[in-house]
Amino acid sequence: MSEEKKSSPTGGKSYHIGDVGAHARVQQGEYLTMIEQTFAKTPEGDDLAQQFKALIDKIAKHPELDDDTRDLAMEKTQKVAEGLANAKESPGTLRRALLDAKGWFSSAASWGWDEVGKILKSEAAQKTLATITEVGAKVAITSLTGGM
Repeated sequence: MSEEKKSSPTGGKSYHIGDVGAHARVQQGEYLTMIEQTFAKTPEGDDLAQQFKALIDKIAKHPELDDDTRDLAMEKTQKVAEGLANAKESPGTLRRALLDAKGWFSSAASWGWDEVGKILKSEAAQKTLATITEVGAKVAITSLTGGM
């Protein structure tokens, strides 16, 4: 797959993507994620993917975020999503992602942590969190998420 980024005649960005194989998924633009694939193997994966995608879309469009803050907010959100998707196999990854996101969002965009909290309180997330069997990780995650 080749991708070129050029300036358009109007001064905006223009992309050309060519030579894409059958059944390939391609995204074009800025602030993009493939969150749907993250939750393919989790209980209630479609619901979780929709919730995280909605948050990422909100971050991408939030008028008070500059580009660097927006990129970091999306990165932290993606890491939490990936950690949640793999919570059963690797609860420590989720714990670290939550610790990082909580600290960062608390200082840069507190509303983002509130939104992450809403997702983690959802029935879909609770089903995934219930698969964590490691007691220490479960306690740490519960304390980071405020007893969710």
